[in-house]
Amino acid sequence: MLANVQFQLLSYHAATQLERPIDKPRNLAKSVTVE
Repeated sequence: MLANVQFQLLSYHAATQLERPIDKPRNLAKSVTVE
């Protein structure tokens, strides 16, 4: 469980260093469609 938090912090800091938008992932497909 503690390793999950560490990996999340690592990916957060990597994204901020690369100046990538954290709240808008590039390759995330929509899983739910609304009619």
